[in-house]
Amino acid sequence: MSIYVWFKYIHIMAAIIMVGTTITNGLAKMLSDRTGNVHRIASAMTFTMYFNKILMFPSLVVLAISGIGLTAILHRSLLEGWIFQSVIMLMALFALFGIGLWYERRLHRIALHSEENKWREMPDDYWKWSKISIPIGFLAMTVILLALYLMVGQRSLF
Repeated sequence: MSIYVWFKYIHIMAAIIMVGTTITNGLAKMLSDRTGNVHRIASAMTFTMYFNKILMFPSLVVLAISGIGLTAILHRSLLEGWIFQSVIMLMALFALFGIGLWYERRLHRIALHSEENKWREMPDDYWKWSKISIPIGFLAMTVILLALYLMVGQRSLF
């Protein structure tokens, strides 16, 4: 098996892990928030933080490295058409990950504090920060889907 095929498989697996983690984290938070149960919300936020650390961030790094590797193997430029657009989207995903992680850490701290103090309801602060974080996750998922469209179709968006 050629090195190109290995890089391609690694790139595809990293994309699958990133998409799966994004969807799973979003669903876990949405479903736990709907219950209003402090323990479930704290558990879902702990789950989200853990998966961000072991799956999401590493998959973003592997996507970047394998993407650069694929372009090098194919003797293509990172500044070329759909490849350049993918690079921009990956940089946007890194930025959104950093911003989202900041909000998730804050939500996680609030949820753990609420659980440790055996509160029956989440404080208003949690809901305020949660509403702010939702558009970030939605934007990240939109960028991911656009990037997947570029990868599969290898077409320029513009």
